[in-house]
Amino acid sequence: MRLLNELAVFSEVVEAGSFTQAAAALGLSKASVSEQVSRLEAQLGVQLLQRTTRRLSLTEAGEACYRHTRRMREEAEAAAQAAAEYHAEPVGVLRVACPEAFSARYIVPFAARFLPLYPRLSLELSEAPVHIDLIGERFDLAIRIGELPDSRLVARRLGLSRSLLVAAPAYLQQLAGMAKPSDLEAAGSLRFLPLQGTDGLRILGPDGQVETVRIPVRLAADSGSAVAAAARAGIGIAMLPGWAVAGDLAAGTLVEVLPGWGGAPIPIQVVYPAQARLSPKVRAFVDAFAEAFRS
Repeated sequence: MRLLNELAVFSEVVEAGSFTQAAAALGLSKASVSEQVSRLEAQLGVQLLQRTTRRLSLTEAGEACYRHTRRMREEAEAAAQAAAEYHAEPVGVLRVACPEAFSARYIVPFAARFLPLYPRLSLELSEAPVHIDLIGERFDLAIRIGELPDSRLVARRLGLSRSLLVAAPAYLQQLAGMAKPSDLEAAGSLRFLPLQGTDGLRILGPDGQVETVRIPVRLAADSGSAVAAAARAGIGIAMLPGWAVAGDLAAGTLVEVLPGWGGAPIPIQVVYPAQARLSPKVRAFVDAFAEAFRS
């Protein structure tokens, strides 16, 4: 590191044309500048400057050394400029971990409006597991649905999600009338493992009452898309986030079972590693997406 400093001082002396002017530009004493150049020459084993009382001139070795130090300073200035640009506007690749269904329904339509605002920014979406280490895997942020146990992350709540009991219309017609939670025990269930286990299904009623029903598990998956597909195929009843099945409910490919009953509300959050200074790309995305999601 000292060698780099001495090379930088030497370069400033050459460009300033004197030790006095170089010292003024660097905020150092003339003696300190002269000492650093002499130390550099001693370390390299060559004389870099011809010193007279009236002027300085480069030796042949000094000219060769200066060509490299000039490029070194140009690269250092370019590096500083590149870093500054990251604090001036969103640039680079923004890596986002997000459930696939949420990404397709919310992130992609948002990206179609957001990315044209920042031509030097690109988005990389990954359906990473909920337990993935954002810091270790170098993700900039993630969408998390549910409580957040990792205290190393900063969380910003986007809203609340409540799961609904849904099934294919044809499957529901095969069952006797569904009027109360215990009626579900005659059906088969589809479980979304990140939110539900394979034992009893705990559901919340419209008046806050809680029931645990034992429904035989016909299919369990760690993919919400797979569970929704199984429900559409008529394999059983699923409890899935309302936002994930909104399109199916509108299209009639799924219908709600026991309206008013479902899962307890859980938070939808955008999370990112805690850091002293939030990068512009993360800040821009989080602020804009939170506003878009609320609307």
